[in-house]
Amino acid sequence: MLTGVHGHETSEEALRGRVTRRALIGGSALIGASLVAAACSPAPSPEPTDTPAPEPDIDAQVRSDVATQEAAIIALYDAVIAAHPELATDLAVLRDEHAEHAEALGSTAPASNAPAVGSRAEALAAVTEAEKQAIAQRTAACEAASGADLARLTALIAASEAGHVEYLRGIA
Repeated sequence: MLTGVHGHETSEEALRGRVTRRALIGGSALIGASLVAAACSPAPSPEPTDTPAPEPDIDAQVRSDVATQEAAIIALYDAVIAAHPELATDLAVLRDEHAEHAEALGSTAPASNAPAVGSRAEALAAVTEAEKQAIAQRTAACEAASGADLARLTALIAASEAGHVEYLRGIA
């Protein structure tokens, strides 16, 4: 038994119970006072009327860039197939995959002007180099994308284009 504040004997359990209740009541009062103070504080000043332009949609820009690049590769394949019809069977499949890539990106962009192609070997070298550049571009697009779906899509396109490079080495 302990002697209480007013000289009364109290048990240790009773004292602990009061301290806990006091701490709880005191803590509740402190939290309540904080909430009241927060509710009564002045509102933040309104935004200036000259609101800054919204940030550009990074994913929309990535999609647009990749779609434009895909259109250029499609145009290159079309030019090579037109100049070297004997390659049509081998290259049409790769060209069609690029069209699928563009479609997956939501592109309806028309094909760009393709460069003139030379001999069969030069044409295949140009297509192979374009595929290698596309891999680097898709990898960069994957890193730039803010959305997981677009990052995954550009990574899959890069992987497809890496397969194209290997395929082209086989027919060169």
